Amino acid sequence: MGISDDERREVAENLRNLTIGRFIQYKERFFDELAEVVVGFEDYHDFDVVLEKLADLIDPEGGGDD
Repeated sequence: MGISDDERREVAENLRNLTIGRFIQYKERFFDELAEVVVGFEDYHDFDVVLEKLADLIDPEGGGDD
């Protein structure tokens, strides 16, 4: 099942909310916050999991050369 527009909007809103009242100084903390918003916080996530989900959110069709 693909990513819904509602899920895309929710993640975008949550990413924007990360900037409110927070100061993220270290890249490790940034990645933790990003991973939680993008893929959830139930498990530890590698960079590739987070990047793949971000790509799917941005381009749900898979970026074919058509």
